[in-house]
Amino acid sequence: MIKQWNNFTIPYIKSFRGIRLPRILVLTKDDRTFKLFNDQITAFFQGEVTTLSSKEHENDEEADLILLSNKELLLDTYPSDKVLIARRTINVARLEKLISLPQGSECLVINNLADTASETIELLENFGFKFKFFPYFPGLKKYPKIDIAIVPEAIEMVPKDIKNIINIGLRPLDFSTLIEIALILNINIDRANIQSARYIQEIISLSRQLSYSFNQVSHLNQQLDAILNTVHDGILATDAGKNIIKINNSAKKILGINSSEKEILGRNIADILPKLSINSASTKDQVSGENHVISLNDRKIIINKSSFEVEQKNIGEVTAFQDVTRIQQLEREIRKKIQSKGFSPKYSVGDIIGQSPKIRDIQLVMHKIAKTDRTVLILGENGTGKELFAHSVHQLSLRKNGPFIPVNFAGLPDSLAESELFGYEEGTFTGAVRGGKQGLFELAHNGTIFLDEIGDAPKSLQTLLLRVLQEKQVMRVGGRSIIPVDVRVIAATNKDLKKQVEEGSFREDLYYRLFVLPLRIPSLKERREDIPDLINHFIRNFSSAIPVITSEVMDTLIYYDWPGNVRELVSVVQYMTTVMENNIVTMEDLPEQFRYEEKPPPESDELVVRLVKEWDLVDFYTILTCLLEAKNERKSIGRGKIVSYCSDKGILLSDQQVRHRMEILRDLGLIYSGTKGQGSRISQLGLSTYPIIEKTMRQNELYFQL
Repeated sequence: MIKQWNNFTIPYIKSFRGIRLPRILVLTKDDRTFKLFNDQITAFFQGEVTTLSSKEHENDEEADLILLSNKELLLDTYPSDKVLIARRTINVARLEKLISLPQGSECLVINNLADTASETIELLENFGFKFKFFPYFPGLKKYPKIDIAIVPEAIEMVPKDIKNIINIGLRPLDFSTLIEIALILNINIDRANIQSARYIQEIISLSRQLSYSFNQVSHLNQQLDAILNTVHDGILATDAGKNIIKINNSAKKILGINSSEKEILGRNIADILPKLSINSASTKDQVSGENHVISLNDRKIIINKSSFEVEQKNIGEVTAFQDVTRIQQLEREIRKKIQSKGFSPKYSVGDIIGQSPKIRDIQLVMHKIAKTDRTVLILGENGTGKELFAHSVHQLSLRKNGPFIPVNFAGLPDSLAESELFGYEEGTFTGAVRGGKQGLFELAHNGTIFLDEIGDAPKSLQTLLLRVLQEKQVMRVGGRSIIPVDVRVIAATNKDLKKQVEEGSFREDLYYRLFVLPLRIPSLKERREDIPDLINHFIRNFSSAIPVITSEVMDTLIYYDWPGNVRELVSVVQYMTTVMENNIVTMEDLPEQFRYEEKPPPESDELVVRLVKEWDLVDFYTILTCLLEAKNERKSIGRGKIVSYCSDKGILLSDQQVRHRMEILRDLGLIYSGTKGQGSRISQLGLSTYPIIEKTMRQNELYFQL
């Protein structure tokens, strides 16, 4: 078996106007096998795939999967990552004649290849048939002269001297192969349980046929046990008096029965398992038809009953049941496959760049709320990185191994929003997917759904979102049943939802359902000290070499208002690293918003008035002088050195007082204060303003020989 699916990608595009279905190239030795495989695949996937025969395909590249009936059809030219060799089984409905054969009978097992003949023998032995099997295939010259031939449909291959021919039909695809095809092609397999139930019904049908021979065939129970014990689902049979006459190993395992079969057979089902002795007409747990859900030993079990009738007289029942835990395990495996196809977060906490106090504070809050399961509302301007924080919350949560489904309402047409979020049933729309479609809330089960730009959600959809948040349930468009979902909701918006509530464009009850754990992301101008770190991070992503950025450029970038926030900064870094020369970024390498839309510095008189109003002008002048001297020495200095410098000049300021005055200078754009370890330096605006401050002090006799 070739299993190389890690890099397997499929161009699988669905829309309401057209469908690009996955294509399976089915290669078999003859047309009958192709027709059988085609019918199985069509019935299982119900139109969600296209099958191609060897006559219908032009090249191997147009197929998303190449399914071979046996390994002898494998060619070196086939792409190894697209090949799946089918596992095949026996059609249990065609085994009636075999069961009537005496034990030890000699049988010639016929197939078109030596390997497939041997495979068929192995399957029959696994079903418990104690015969002497001999393989035969066309071209074999030496074989024992035997009266019985077992053949899969191709009767023409039987040697002419054999009269007793038992046709067991073509070997269909094993159920596990159909599941593997679904996982490889990323196709929803909600119908797996239906197919499993059909398989059980075939066994039940076979059991009905065998019921006439219970008293004539001594080894019937042994062979029937072998068949029933190959099924993973529980099978339990009772007679007309509700006494147990058959139980398989899976049934004992699911029901937690430790007793031997001899201790169970003959006992009334009501005495051992009263919950299985149900009346389908009166049960409150009825699902549909003869299917029921019951609770047993803290587990949920789906059961199905079928009656045996002879001459319109009920002679017993067969109860088939499944442990819902197994179904849930299969569901988790499917969701892991879905997650590997793209429904997983792209970012983590490590992608959040910056050490400013505001970023450290927001990360501290984020770590706390991530550990809960409550709804999160991320607020912030466009381009601040709200999506990055949403991904990080999921990565830090207990749902990190579940799917992460992002939805952007700004790009979601109103006409498609409801069906995309909640799914739809078959026949709801013209051209819709056969069998219906899961919505994004269903896909996010046991994970997180990220509702980006929630402020753009249409009013009609807000009502449905409120119901999901309240009830943890969804109903598909055109559906009649409620589907429970276990989903954590993270919403984000750049709009003022409170104002929208007041204007009537956003539901107040939905607002308070979302506004549980708010997380406000600061704008870039609120955390200017992170800009150098962000620039260095983006340069490493977009440039093969680390360029030299002049201090004038860095000051300009730091004190720019950044209306587009981090998203705009990314674009600026991409631009300047593209147009720079000699690996140096100068003012000429900045995009046009810095050349034509620069804000003129405040008038000198205005700056002086603001500084005097804030504090003593001498203090500010002394701090600027210290930074100017450090610049001339090409240094950045810390606050401690500034306190010491002021003291040497006769200006006694505490560390706290110096910090307060430096914050004022920074807010006016006269200095740049870096993060811890980076120090502070005078800006271009500070350099041009310094002589004006000095002149003002002289004119007002505030200047001293410092």
